[in-house]
Parts: sequence; C-alpha cells; structure tokens
Amino acid sequence: MEGEALTGLPVMRYQSENFILDTDDYSLTRNGVNHPIEPQVFDLLVYLIENKNRVVTREELLDQLWNGRIVSDSAINARLKEARKAVGDSGKGQRVIKTIHRRGYQFIADVNVISGHDRQNEGQTARPPLKSGRPSIAVLRFTNLSNDPEQVYFSDGMATNICSRLSHIPSLQVKSGIEYDPGKIGLTDIARELEVRYVLSGSVQRESDRARVFVDLMDGISGEIKWSEHFDRLGRGVIDIQDEIATTITAKLWSKQGVIQAAERERLERKPTADFNAFDYILKGMYYKEKFTREALELARGCFDKAIELDANSSEAWAWRAWVHLLEIDFGCTNNIAESVKKAFIAARKSIAKGSYSELGHWALGEAYMLDHDTRRGFAEIEKALEINPNNPDLMVTKGRFQCFLDQLDEGIELIHQGINFNRHCPEWYFWDLGIANFYGHRFDSAIDAFLRMENQNKATLTYLVSCYVQVGDLESAENSMRELFDTYPEFSLEEISESHSHLAPRTQKLLLDGIKLVLNKSKQPKKLRVVKN
Repeated sequence: MEGEALTGLPVMRYQSENFILDTDDYSLTRNGVNHPIEPQVFDLLVYLIENKNRVVTREELLDQLWNGRIVSDSAINARLKEARKAVGDSGKGQRVIKTIHRRGYQFIADVNVISGHDRQNEGQTARPPLKSGRPSIAVLRFTNLSNDPEQVYFSDGMATNICSRLSHIPSLQVKSGIEYDPGKIGLTDIARELEVRYVLSGSVQRESDRARVFVDLMDGISGEIKWSEHFDRLGRGVIDIQDEIATTITAKLWSKQGVIQAAERERLERKPTADFNAFDYILKGMYYKEKFTREALELARGCFDKAIELDANSSEAWAWRAWVHLLEIDFGCTNNIAESVKKAFIAARKSIAKGSYSELGHWALGEAYMLDHDTRRGFAEIEKALEINPNNPDLMVTKGRFQCFLDQLDEGIELIHQGINFNRHCPEWYFWDLGIANFYGHRFDSAIDAFLRMENQNKATLTYLVSCYVQVGDLESAENSMRELFDTYPEFSLEEISESHSHLAPRTQKLLLDGIKLVLNKSKQPKKLRVVKN
C-alpha cells in the first residue's frame, strides 16, 4: 500500500543526531553511509523513539520485541549495546539511549519525524540551524605526518594547546574535537554534532627541533575554507606557532571587526615555556597523564620534572607537577597522602606565582584545599580558574562537585550536567564527579547511574558502588561489586578507604564506610537491610 512500509507499518523516517532510520526499507544511514542493522535492533530503536517521552521498562521490551518469551538479561543487554553502536552511542556516553537505573531505558536525543506523505515533497533534508550567540569553533586532533608514530604526542599536544589558548577568550565558544576522527566523519558533521560554526583542523610534521604545521579553518555550514596557513619553524619558533594560530583565528571570528582587547591579547600570548625542549617534555607528559595508569603517571612525572629543570619559570610545568601529586593519591601511588597534598600545594602555588593566568595552577590548588578539608578556599580557587577559562568544561564539572560539597546540591548537579553536555565526548571522570555529587546528596540511584556510565571501573568507583547498592537495598549487586573490588585490588582495606576519603564530611564518610562494613561483615548482616533514604 502507498504510504506503508513492507512491514505493514506507516512509512516513517526518523532523523536524529547524524543518523536516519527509514521504516520503508529497514535501513539505517549514518553520516550518509548505509549501516547494516539486524531487524530486532532496528525495531528496538524505533520503539524507543516512538516512546521517547517516557522510560521504557525491560519487561515492556520483552513483551514488544520478544513477544513475552523468556530471554536472558545478556540477550537484552546485547541488543541494547548493538542499538547504541548503530547510532554512534555507547554505554558511557548515553547521549542517545539513557539507562535509568532499576527502571528501564529512554531515547533522549532530539528526533525529526518525516512521514511517508511528507517525504514525497521532502527533497534534500535541510541542515538545522546552528545555535546563535558567540562565534563558536571546535579544534580537532592534528594528524601526525611524521615518519615516527611515537610523535603522535606532539601533534595531539599542539592541538590541545591551541584549543586551550582559544578557550581563554570569553567572547568565543571553544570546544575540543580531539575525540573525533576526521577520516571517518565529515567536518561539517562534526560541526553539527558539536553545535559550532567553525572547525579548525590541521597536521604536524616534526623532525628533531623543526616542525611544519598546516592548518585549515572551515565554515561548518558551507564547508568553505575561511583561512589556511602553513608554518615551518625551528626550535623556540615552534612554540610561537600556537600563539599565531590562536591570535589569527580570534581576530577572524571576533565580533568587533578583529579588535582584540589588551587583557585578552595578554592571555593569548602566554606561553607554556620559552624553551623548546621543555615544551617537548610538557607535551609528552600531558600525553602520558591522559592514559590514567600508575605506570604512565610515573612517566608523566619524569617529563614534567625534566621540563622544570630546563625552565624553572614555566608556570605550566609547575601546574602539571602539582597534578601528578594529586593524581598519585587517586591512583593509590602514595603511602603518605598528607605529604602528596603538601607537594601539590607547593607546586600549585609556584605555578600561580610564575603565571597570573595559570588556570591549571588555581585548579590544582583548589583540589589540594579540598583534600586538606578546606572546601570554601578550594571553591574560591576553582572560581578563579573558571574566570580565566570560561570555556573549560572540566572546570564546570569540578565547580559543580564543589558546590555539592557546600550543600548547593541542585546548582552543583546542574553545572556538572552542563559540563557533560558541553562536549558529547566528555572524559569518564565527569561521570565520576556526577556520581560523587549524587552520593553526597543521598541520591543513590542517580549515583549508580553515573558510575555505571564509566566503562572502566576502578577501586574508587567500585567502593562507592558497594555502598550505593546497600543504600538502595540491592545486596546482591553490592556483593558482586565487592567481589570485583577484591579480585582487582586484593590490598583493599577499610583503613585505606577511610584515610583516602578523610576529606569528606563526617556524615558522608560514615555513610560510605557503613555500607562497605555491612557487606564485609556477612555474619552480622541483618535479614533485611535498613536503607538510608534521602
């Protein structure tokens, strides 16, 4: 019949994110490329879209897609994983399909619906307008053109530093596109997904202390190249490339005919170091730090220490050294937490003394104050860092967490979500902060949802999950998390957890430890759990 699909259902096209579902031929296209999809996975996506205004339970999915047949949880989970993969989502990201703990699932992305009748006069699908306001730009990962694949840290670091410099300008909206692979997704699609007008892409060829950098600034709507440049510099001149790129782009996108105010020009001209070799060690240390492992952290420490030896006036190198001391506490790499906090204080203060616009230094100092049980002074430092760089979603999330610790729960969680939504490819630790904030506010179901969005569970997340599950009365999941905790970290102990979480308010620390004690001390567990409610 005209206007109906082969399945007998009305012909519909659902357009969301960068994909289109077409019930006429059971097809899914993403970025204009057809992606094969199993019928049951297709039906799952369509059903979630058609019911996107509410949460769909697992029981409902069983009834609708499996006709009430008994299937294992793994079968449902597998279909959901395939559905997310088909639309470019993941269990970590959950920007399209969100898991609502103990309730079900909900399609949360925006959807345009085109009926079979409308499609006859549809023509080409119009690109939705980008959000208005400040000029907006995304900086993508630079391609490494060097013969040595080990030089990827240098090309990544150049892009990250350019993004950081641009983000210091309040009149620009700057987003990182480091997670995108331009070889797999078009630049205009990246601009649309990140909701920016312009995209900066480039490549780096590094030979010893010489670097050749190629950059293109593209209009994300028309695809037109607005500016293109090639830099070929030696030694210290390589460091200047970042500043020239940032200054030129700011002038081109500036709303006041390219006039840059003196204070903002000073921010753009701030250099991480004046020494090329120190600069190289800083980029290499940043690369290792992002791996978030004990081994990589030690390599990062060595790089930052070497950078300080070469340039003791580098504000950035001192800031990163402070962060090494903070991260070694998170990773359990220190036997003396108080000493690590003290070293973080020293390095962060040196960073601020060396550079008045050291957002990393203020951020590290804020975290050190938190660990030293001085949340209010820590919060003041985070606000200073965010004032220096208003485009930094990391700082939005951190400030939100601090607000929750200061009993500004609703405002804090809203700000954390703002940081998460700022960039759809946010790092996992955003969900860690969201989980901690919800735990602090006794919102245990929401805390569990946040922690489970982290694909890589570690000692800290498993510790909180044990206590959260106890609080919601799910003893089986609590025991499973405890078992995984001991399997992965056999040195786990209550004493160590108590010390590493001593910065928490007493009532929150007690809540955390009581849940763990209950699961550990099985012989004294009551038949029914006494659940602590908000």
